[in-house]
Amino acid sequence: MRFPLIQNALELGPPDDYFKGRSAADVSIPSNIILFSRRSSNELQRRSFDSYPHHRFVLVFNLMTEGSISVDGIQWRLQPDQGFLIFPYQFHYYSEIADPNIVWLLITFELENPVVMDSFRNRIIQLDVRAIEQLNRIIEDYRGPDTPRTNRRLILQTAALVNHLRERLKGGPKTAISQRKTAARASTELINSIQEYLAQNSDSLQGVAEIAQALHMSESNLRAHFRQHFNISLGAYLKNYRAHQAILFLQNPNLSLTDIAFELGFTTLSAFSRFFSNAIGESPRVYRKRFQHGTRVHAPPASE
Repeated sequence: MRFPLIQNALELGPPDDYFKGRSAADVSIPSNIILFSRRSSNELQRRSFDSYPHHRFVLVFNLMTEGSISVDGIQWRLQPDQGFLIFPYQFHYYSEIADPNIVWLLITFELENPVVMDSFRNRIIQLDVRAIEQLNRIIEDYRGPDTPRTNRRLILQTAALVNHLRERLKGGPKTAISQRKTAARASTELINSIQEYLAQNSDSLQGVAEIAQALHMSESNLRAHFRQHFNISLGAYLKNYRAHQAILFLQNPNLSLTDIAFELGFTTLSAFSRFFSNAIGESPRVYRKRFQHGTRVHAPPASE
């Protein structure tokens, strides 16, 4: 093994400039990493809806049992050994899991420079041998002692995985939105109908009773069907949906807080502020200020 190293070293010439070397501004270094797995479809679906919007990236890897993930209204079918990156504050949920027994791995983290992750947007990730090996090392380090040495190794291993996947996505064919799931199953039709109704009536706080009437269903039947398909209550889904809508409006500098409150159906600004503060952990005014200054928004920890 030393001979190729010696040969390669001999082929290196002197640098043109002893003070100007190589660097890369677009290297992704994750921080504040959290790993966990979901082992049942019930847990995967319920935990996703229970969590409010947050500022973290979420790398989802399907290791066993195919299923669908919907991100900002686009549905993707993930086969085993495939993954998907959820960006901060993206509205997402899981559905149409082929079997109750699953193994889905989730890695959540923060980034100082999130722009470098654009290669992942609307792309299905295909795990290769190298990525699987890196995931095994990441899990081993995460399960190890909480020491500076182990944590440094965890950060570097996760950074290596993220950057390896980025390079593969850049060089590979674009799957993008053309490969989204389009099957018209009952769960897809149900939630699409609900989202369409909410979009058409965004200026009023539509409750379960109003949605049921619009879908020509009884309120109890709608609640039961929704829980059957998604393993959570329709009420929890509506809170999650409104929180995401509020975030999208707050990112528009041309809308005042009062305008946003009325757009979302709240009759007073104070009612909207209370809802947003409970959902996100800070007032809409503070969130907008952080967003405009490009600083990280520290929402309360949320479980995927």
